[in-house]
Amino acid sequence: MPEQPGSFDETQLAQVMINLLKNATESGSAPEAITVGVRAAAPGFRVEVGDRGCGLSASTLRDALLPFYSTKPAGTGLGLTLCREIIEAHGGRLSLANREGGGALVTVWLP
Repeated sequence: MPEQPGSFDETQLAQVMINLLKNATESGSAPEAITVGVRAAAPGFRVEVGDRGCGLSASTLRDALLPFYSTKPAGTGLGLTLCREIIEAHGGRLSLANREGGGALVTVWLP
């Protein structure tokens, strides 16, 4: 864990983590293969949530942060959009990638 202090809206960041962990559990990944990491990334913090599901197609990587885009039959397409908006409101960035060895990796950087 980073030793430097940070100033964030706890409720909003809790919502981000709930959404990211929900997506990871719905990816088809075994629960024990879901990872969460937090570390200093000068200046700021880096949070990574990874899973070992089927990963993300090129079109999903391109469109997943757009409002109303969803690959889930009952999805609203608002979860990742909300996460991105919260992180950007904190001056940060959210990015998606496929994880080496399979699965997806969401990276959040916060100043």
